[in-house]
Amino acid sequence: MSKTAKIHNEDKLVKKAIEVGLKMAKMQGIDLPSSTGPLKAQGVYLFLVGVNQITPLPDNKLDGPNIKHRLALWMHSVLPDNDPLK
Repeated sequence: MSKTAKIHNEDKLVKKAIEVGLKMAKMQGIDLPSSTGPLKAQGVYLFLVGVNQITPLPDNKLDGPNIKHRLALWMHSVLPDNDPLK
């Protein structure tokens, strides 16, 4: 898969990644913001970078669409092969 390719079901993968990321953070005793989508996505992204689950984006690419794409890539990679979102 190329780095710029659109992932099938990307929006659903981002939603699932945020849900899983929030649960992971809560299990570690961290309360992430439960506000709007962009802040929630950024909070989950920063948490996942902090626990070495995903590679951080370069500073010049640290914006909403790139964060969501990185979350979708992470979720796509951790889902089992038979998952309907893959």
